[in-house]
Amino acid sequence: MSAKKYFILLQRIIFVLFTLLFLKVTFYKWDGYSFYMRFTDFLPDLSLSYILWTIPGIFIAFFLWILAYGINKTFKKIRLEYIIAWIIIIVIIHAIRHIFFVDRFNNSLTNLNDLTILLISSILSGAVIFLINKHTEAFLSGINTRITPLVWLFVAGLLIALPCSGFSVFRKEPPAFKYVNKNSAHVSGINNTNPNIILITWDTLAARDMGLYGYNRPTTPYLSEWAKDAVVFKRLYAASNWTVPTSMSLMTGQRVWTHKVWYDALNSPVKNYTDSLPHILKENGYNIYGWVQNPHAHPDTLGIGRSFLTKDNATTFNKFLSNGKFRGVKVFFKKRPVIIKFMKKYPYIFVLKSVEKLAASANMKRSESNPVKKENGTQNQQSIQDTGDHPQNPYPPKLVYNRFLDYMSSSIQETEAKQLHEPFFAWLHLYPPHSPYLPPKSYRGMFGGDNDKPDEMKYTDAPEDFEYKPEDQPKVDELRKRYDEFILYSDEQFRVFMKKLSEKMDLSNTIIVFSADHGESFSHGYKGHVGDHLFEQFVHVPLVIKMPGRLASKVIDMPVEQIDIAPTILDLAGIAVPTWMEGRSLYPLIEGKSLEAQTLFSMQLIRNRSFGTPVSTGTIAIWDGNYKLIYYLKDKKSLLFNLGTDPEEMQNILNDEPEIADRLLKLIEVNLSGANNKITRLTEYSN
Repeated sequence: MSAKKYFILLQRIIFVLFTLLFLKVTFYKWDGYSFYMRFTDFLPDLSLSYILWTIPGIFIAFFLWILAYGINKTFKKIRLEYIIAWIIIIVIIHAIRHIFFVDRFNNSLTNLNDLTILLISSILSGAVIFLINKHTEAFLSGINTRITPLVWLFVAGLLIALPCSGFSVFRKEPPAFKYVNKNSAHVSGINNTNPNIILITWDTLAARDMGLYGYNRPTTPYLSEWAKDAVVFKRLYAASNWTVPTSMSLMTGQRVWTHKVWYDALNSPVKNYTDSLPHILKENGYNIYGWVQNPHAHPDTLGIGRSFLTKDNATTFNKFLSNGKFRGVKVFFKKRPVIIKFMKKYPYIFVLKSVEKLAASANMKRSESNPVKKENGTQNQQSIQDTGDHPQNPYPPKLVYNRFLDYMSSSIQETEAKQLHEPFFAWLHLYPPHSPYLPPKSYRGMFGGDNDKPDEMKYTDAPEDFEYKPEDQPKVDELRKRYDEFILYSDEQFRVFMKKLSEKMDLSNTIIVFSADHGESFSHGYKGHVGDHLFEQFVHVPLVIKMPGRLASKVIDMPVEQIDIAPTILDLAGIAVPTWMEGRSLYPLIEGKSLEAQTLFSMQLIRNRSFGTPVSTGTIAIWDGNYKLIYYLKDKKSLLFNLGTDPEEMQNILNDEPEIADRLLKLIEVNLSGANNKITRLTEYSN
């Protein structure tokens, strides 16, 4: 065979092997996406992923050919077919490993690292060539003949992918920064009949890690002070344990099994969902604004974007995407998470990750944050611009706060000139203190720990997986300190924002609602959120309502739900609560009146299909007074706790209180049956 034919053979083998790996990844990905995405929606991104997957393979094959050719010219006694065969056998061994022996988390089923695998495959390849020796050329010709049908088949697939990928490339996207309805009025903070309402939510803020809620670390000094003339709900429970379903419940007042957005809607955004809080407010004369830093909670992701007058894309609030080189390319892929997840499975992606890790470490050594003096666990007052951010933190809160302040300042000036007085509802969703926990350098070590360690080491010291063993609890406790420091940093950012807001706006007719989408776990063998569990640290979140004219704090101990926030906002705005909202207004409690106690629910249903199939797996928690039952549907396993005597949920009293457990389990079954009946009826009606 000529040198040219060897080059073509190398290209063909790389193409076939990489396509086989792509098919494996596609199989696993579609097995998950099929729960909530139709194949016609999946196909465009799949096609573009295939093209992007193939292109680097061409360059890899070219590089390997240059390597082989260079070795041949340098060591002329080594025949070219031996070098080509040696490389091909190594590539085949690695392909077999990736296709058959690497799980979906990209961890080998063996304990061998990639360098060891490369060394072993090199030795094996050399041994094979030594054995076949003079038959090497025939061996390569045989491979070439046998893969020819696959080459033509995969080329046909690539040709089909080209036009299909166009639907992904030319997908209609919202404007890069905002939607503006020029026929609608901007906002004035003056003399509105209905109050302005600002809803501020922090991502992944556990009430149990807030000084305001009795935590032993002073993580929220400003919020504690700010809440002294506000209404504090001590026991608010999130609808689920991660962002998409909780944000949807927050915006609709519906439980997860009702709105059915329990999946990763960022991959497949919800279509127009009109049964929402923003839609009702808009229909009643409110201007709706959204500045959401987490793309999983963005109005367009949740299908409620049409109600917003302004809703900056989430990429606007990622400092690594909002500016710098190749911004357009980065934003393009950020809006196509399916493609990103495919490319993360690309062969040898670990090399890129290693380079990125080294670059981040080098950047950390070069970067210094602005100093902030520590005084009794708090920071000196300063402006947002003067508060140094961690150089690797992609989501500084000030990007959202400053955007809101700038927009409202220009809006008020324009409004006053036109003498327009429409009320507004603004939703500000901040990504911190979501992981990675990256407070500025001056905050690190404030709650103990080794402050001299670089952040990279602090994170790698903790277990890599969400689940961890009891012996790793000290490492997780150390990680929790970084989380608490990130909350403290967020608290300071909120203080500066409120100071700026009071200077720029008249807040005499503005209600501010502060809450979170879900919590964060550092116990029960699980760190982070999502997962199957619904322990208190996952779902116990803050709720503080600050109303103009209130001079004293009011603390409400009654357990309430996240789905109660939307009806409460409507009630505060003087708007009737629609019947499709399952939550209820908490305004009577604010006014000192009573509400009938009721059972509360939270649920994690991500493994259920969203196309009309009844809920059959997942986790559901129910609260009744101090009693809480967590039920795992698939395993039919129950945990019962008395939060009054066991707030940390360490003692399962299922066997001690069987009657209470049976009653709460029956309530779950009855309510789940009702929800499933609705799902079935809606499916039959749509068909």
